[in-house]
Amino acid sequence: MSPDTDTRPPADAALTAERPGTFVAVVGPSGAGKDTLLAMAAEALANEPNVIFARRIVTRDAMAELEDHAVMSRADFAEAENSGAFCLSWHAHGLAYGLPAGLDDALSCGKTVVANISRRTLADAAARFARLAIVEITAPKAVLVARVAARGRETPDEVAARIARQVELEVPARAEAFHRIMNDGAAREGCERLVAILMASPRRAG
Repeated sequence: MSPDTDTRPPADAALTAERPGTFVAVVGPSGAGKDTLLAMAAEALANEPNVIFARRIVTRDAMAELEDHAVMSRADFAEAENSGAFCLSWHAHGLAYGLPAGLDDALSCGKTVVANISRRTLADAAARFARLAIVEITAPKAVLVARVAARGRETPDEVAARIARQVELEVPARAEAFHRIMNDGAAREGCERLVAILMASPRRAG
């Protein structure tokens, strides 16, 4: 086991029996390259039926070159949230994010579900899903600043403010495993690490 991996005790056996699949929460600061590594991993595992990459619903226009998500208006999102259309939802940076409730079906079949979520939502994820693993993708501060600035969507002051308000990662006690990927080199290396983690994630054959 690599030194950047922290394994946690198994979740409650009764809950695991109800929903045996593992929810893999991918988290990390802006500029860490989460979307890039997730897109690469999804392509690498395209023929792996037991690993499902969740597509988020977000209340902003999709930018294909940056991330892949479904778009929903604020009013429609609020209605969907109130009606239970999401298995997990959260608000950050003035936007609303949600994961389709249908992912529960994949988990109940023993699949590994991978999703990019906010670090502030980990406690909710731990309470919502019976089996939780966490993958933190990060990079040195200078790399984060350079990557966010390269997007061209914020002024230098706004970039600095975004990086400064990043919260510390708190791993819920119920998490089965915690992995950290330092994504400051070639994206291929980070992708290989992520794929290895996902393929090792405990799941029942579907």
